[in-house]
Amino acid sequence: MALSASRPVGAALALACAVGPALALAAPAAAEPLTVPVHCVIPLDQPAVDGPQQISLDGPTDPIRPGEKARIKVTLGGSPATSPLPFPGTPLTPSIQLVLSGGASGEPTLQGPKMRVDIPGTPALIVVPPYEGEITVPLDAKGDIRIAPGKMVTTTAIFGDQITTCFPTAPAPPAMTLRVDLQGAAPDGPSGAPGDPTAGAPPASAQAPAQTPPGGTQDPTASAARSPDAMVESRGGDDGEISGGAIVWIVAGGLILLMAASTMVFSWRRHKDDEW
Repeated sequence: MALSASRPVGAALALACAVGPALALAAPAAAEPLTVPVHCVIPLDQPAVDGPQQISLDGPTDPIRPGEKARIKVTLGGSPATSPLPFPGTPLTPSIQLVLSGGASGEPTLQGPKMRVDIPGTPALIVVPPYEGEITVPLDAKGDIRIAPGKMVTTTAIFGDQITTCFPTAPAPPAMTLRVDLQGAAPDGPSGAPGDPTAGAPPASAQAPAQTPPGGTQDPTASAARSPDAMVESRGGDDGEISGGAIVWIVAGGLILLMAASTMVFSWRRHKDDEW
């Protein structure tokens, strides 16, 4: 009995061992928050302050192709920059500069949305709510891109627009890695595989018409396939000549006009004779 009872337990353990690593690979790894020493310049003639700033960056887990946009979430801890007075419901717009390294270089700015924040007074810390924004993966990216936080700018609407700038006192380490799909890049040509000589070429039906072989006869099926307009053009000539049918209609019209004129003259003369 003990042996038979151990079989389900062993099967469950084996299943857990097999599924556990797969789940670990499928689940996206949560970005560890960084604690970065920053120097903050505060508006309204307040003195600058130094202190730690906690920063987390989270991006897509699937690879992104060069030229496409990647959406990144920014989560910040309490800022060393404080306010001497509380300002509830203050309009606030955050942004952060991202420092790229590895497969690409650059310092794009991720702009957050405008939001309303309850700003507490000193000594409470100001916490900007998490926000998201997009950056474009450089077209010349050569591999996965490491992203580190850079300068942070916060605009608050207090007695006008007040700008608080905090920047790391030393280069911050990467907070996340953006995977880049180099195999999925769009081909250079308009369609088909790169270097395909037939890519973008017109269909065979739109190319030059078939030529009559020298000394031979034209294929009767080619004549049958010609449109009625083309047959009319061949009958009428290409140099503006009048066809025989048109000449017949012109002569008939002239005769009709001549007969009508003769009839009118005859009727007029007969009327004059009757008056005399």
